[in-house]
Amino acid sequence: MKEGVETIYKGTLIHGTWVGKPDLLERVEGDSDLGKWYYIACDIKRSSRLKDEYKFQGSFYADMLERLQGVRPVQGYVLHGDGHMSSYLLESFELEYALTLDKIESILEGHAEAHFLTSACKQSPWFHKCTEGAKGCDDLSLINRIWRSEAKALSAAGIDTVEGLSRATKDALRSVTGMTEDRLLFLQQQAIALKEGNIITLSPVALPADDDNLALVVDIESDPLRDVDYLFGLLVIKDGEEEYKAFIAEKPEDEKTAWQAFTAYLDTFPDTVRMYHYGWYEQDVFRKKVELYDAPEKVKALFQNRLVDVLPPMRESVIFPTPFYSLKDVAKQLGFKWRIPDASGLDSILWYHEWIENGDESARKDIIEYNEDDVRATWLVRNWALEKL
Repeated sequence: MKEGVETIYKGTLIHGTWVGKPDLLERVEGDSDLGKWYYIACDIKRSSRLKDEYKFQGSFYADMLERLQGVRPVQGYVLHGDGHMSSYLLESFELEYALTLDKIESILEGHAEAHFLTSACKQSPWFHKCTEGAKGCDDLSLINRIWRSEAKALSAAGIDTVEGLSRATKDALRSVTGMTEDRLLFLQQQAIALKEGNIITLSPVALPADDDNLALVVDIESDPLRDVDYLFGLLVIKDGEEEYKAFIAEKPEDEKTAWQAFTAYLDTFPDTVRMYHYGWYEQDVFRKKVELYDAPEKVKALFQNRLVDVLPPMRESVIFPTPFYSLKDVAKQLGFKWRIPDASGLDSILWYHEWIENGDESARKDIIEYNEDDVRATWLVRNWALEKL
């Protein structure tokens, strides 16, 4: 910052006991303790919405920057996974931020609030500590997709642990206010699955069962910093044989070439083929890439009519003994092992940076292997659903 470099990626701000790690620091012109410039902070988020927790982070960065450079930024910024930038006035969020900061500092002084594990915790470097804390007190937030209000209602009725919910009688459940009987019974089933470590099947999973002779599975790797979808990975299942293909952008500017090669290959399949994926992300990317680069008509019809998201029907029909239903959480429950243990989408992005910046071929290999494992895990989950239910 003192040198006045234009952009700082993944810098660490430290002031006293405060530590912040914004994804980007950008230099702007103006007077500060640094010189004729100062810095603003920006975080990169996969979500397309500007969430309050992003504003909290931005306000914290602004506080730290004011202490370090003598100037407080006026706005906070978020770069979303789809490439658009959101900005917000820090002043408009000042009261909520100050109250939240007071609560955090109170917790650090030993006055801890009730713990509540959410999917947002996965973005935190302390995620494993959060999970350990929740498991240590058998917290109700371990139940997948339970709302805070539901946990409070259960606690008010004397049911304040996963164990307690798993063993609750019908009379005890009837004493819970503000929740339907069906919802209570479903949450109880989740609690039983967690305590017993067993998978509970509620109904057959609504997935197609006629694709074993020809099917496709897709997974996409993306870098929101460079606004590029750099790998379109495809598993082709044909007559019992499986073949993996990677359509990769050798450089960010090669994204269009990779997309065109990917869609040209898809165009070789009959219009009856189905393409499986896990979660909403692939559908969103396809929509945006068709708008940007177009695609053959048959491929556009595939995207519109023949995509099969494995996650929603699984969530409706199967209860897994895990707080989260990400591909890695679910596939690991079914015995799948990634070749690179504990790797994540962020690791793939970092490998991509290493490859395009340093020509690290081992990083390129890791990207492809990680993506191949993702599509094979998706196919395993799909097959398990059809074979076991």
